[in-house]
Amino acid sequence: METRNETKHHQTLWKSLAPVAVACLLAFVLRLYCLNEPALRWDEGWTIAHGHLPWRELIRIAALEWHPPLFYALFKVWLSLAGQINYTVRFLAVLAGVLTVPLAYTAARAWVRNRRLALLAAFYAATAPLLVYYGQVNRMYAWTPVGTLLATWALLRATDSSRPQLRWAVVSGLATAFALYLLYYTVWPLAATYAFVLIVRRRRWRATVASGLLALLVYVPWLAYAVTTVQSRVYPTETLAQSLSQTWQLVGSSVFGLVFAFERGWAAVWLTGALLLLGWLLAPPREWTPLLLPALAIVAAVLGVSYGAQAVRFFAVRHLVPTAPFLGLALAWALDRLFTRWRPALPLALAALAIAFWPTSSTFVYAKTLEVVDPFDPASDWNYLAPRILPDDLVLFNNLAKAGWYEQARAGQGAPWSYVLRWDPIVEPIGATIAPRVEAAMQQHARLWFVLYKGATGPNDDLRVWLRSHDRLYPMWEGWTSDTLFLGYVVPHGPLADSPAGKTFADQPIQLAAARFTDRARPGGGVALEITWHIRGQITADEKVFVHLVSADGQVVAQHDARPAGEGRPTQTLSPGEVILDRHGIGLPADASGPLTLQVGLYNAVSGTRVRLDEGGDVVTIGTVYVDLTQDSRKLNAIRARGMIEYSTEIP
Repeated sequence: METRNETKHHQTLWKSLAPVAVACLLAFVLRLYCLNEPALRWDEGWTIAHGHLPWRELIRIAALEWHPPLFYALFKVWLSLAGQINYTVRFLAVLAGVLTVPLAYTAARAWVRNRRLALLAAFYAATAPLLVYYGQVNRMYAWTPVGTLLATWALLRATDSSRPQLRWAVVSGLATAFALYLLYYTVWPLAATYAFVLIVRRRRWRATVASGLLALLVYVPWLAYAVTTVQSRVYPTETLAQSLSQTWQLVGSSVFGLVFAFERGWAAVWLTGALLLLGWLLAPPREWTPLLLPALAIVAAVLGVSYGAQAVRFFAVRHLVPTAPFLGLALAWALDRLFTRWRPALPLALAALAIAFWPTSSTFVYAKTLEVVDPFDPASDWNYLAPRILPDDLVLFNNLAKAGWYEQARAGQGAPWSYVLRWDPIVEPIGATIAPRVEAAMQQHARLWFVLYKGATGPNDDLRVWLRSHDRLYPMWEGWTSDTLFLGYVVPHGPLADSPAGKTFADQPIQLAAARFTDRARPGGGVALEITWHIRGQITADEKVFVHLVSADGQVVAQHDARPAGEGRPTQTLSPGEVILDRHGIGLPADASGPLTLQVGLYNAVSGTRVRLDEGGDVVTIGTVYVDLTQDSRKLNAIRARGMIEYSTEIP
């Protein structure tokens, strides 16, 4: 039987843990509400795509973008365990949000040994709009308070006694590195924590230094690997005076974002500030020392995030998430001081905060408009491609966010994907990186699709020029949906056969001088056609080329239409004497069979009227394409069926 002391101990423990359990449950409910809505945000698509990369590429891409790799590694493991629907991929953030609550409680207890204050900090971690918001976003931000609070708690434990607490120093060092590997901006609250301990607990400096050195030892290899990205966030792009001026201009936005006063406005900020000031004024000076910890963390984060924002010309509230629990510590300290002076002040202050933040909590938090302002459909790329692609194709995206949307929408169906990153935040070099990856894909796929967010704008233009000039890529498709350009190409996997066809058109001074084409193809593959046009005089109308594959019963099985010199040059602009090398790719449907006749002709782009030949008629027969599983195709398909070929996104 339990002794009276044991019973009393268990009752005390239950009284301590029960409110924390309630706070955890509250955090869970708030983050679970509408978890499947809204649709995937932009960066969530990036996370999903990143989680599907091979490990080597996961590390490499993380070094090129703005976030260290630890969260992507966690998510990659999570994907293999939980599957890939909106609910489960976001649930990883929910778990982090719930875990933040007991860590806020334990860190607060280690900070001031005040149970009531620690409970207030725990409930803040459970309900703070900033933490609830990012507790539903499939990114690393919800995990950053876990890292900063764990490091803070362990460091406070390590320096709490006159005796060396090396085991807690080790935990603190590893937790510090954990937080830094999640997000660069965790450095600000972490630096503030170490500064606080060095100032307030000077006698235990050895444990503090040991913890910091261990964190550096674990983290420096990544800093060396990602030095270019880190420098872009540190070095001023203008003069130091201009950078500092721009930093100061962003301080207000950082304060507003940390309080997360959206929908209510500055009234919520002023209320929060007034409660902090009132608590400080009511406390005797001897009790001010602990307040240095959250004060240092808030000041360091506000200035650090503002400086980083001006360096990259992009401000994001999410970079303040690691510091949110420290605002909770400061607010809990102030509320506890109010309660000590006048007990009714605490419920009155809590009611005022609830009223001030209710619009934010009830509407803004669950709308997730900080991630995507305008309505959008993350399944749009899949919906556009699904009727056009086949499982043996490969789809390459210029941005990983869109690749993630595609991966989520296709649900394991359709063609696999890869990437040619040419849009913010990563622009890969074409010659050194993109070309080897595309050419490796060309060895394994008969058809490639390129999805270019923002079309041929900016860095995309160089990629499009390279694709057009590649002698093994035959244009098969070009189309738009919203702000995205889709390009399809046929890749011939064998030599092209020469065609004896050579015809002159009567209605326009243009001659089909020579042609080469794929005379063997497989169902679901493609046919490549190369035509040499001689311009014999001034063409008077905008003429387009049609290429048809016709079955024995006269049905058009597949086709491709385009201007002879590309869509950018109407035929009226072609000069007499000019020789045009014109390439066409014709995608075959999966059920194509039998011999198909390859036919070519010209038609007016405005009226649709076909151009007649000198000898009569309006169609040139190039040759016959035999659709069958050729020896090479049989071998390739057999290998694929055994799972021995699976396109790797790693650079060869």
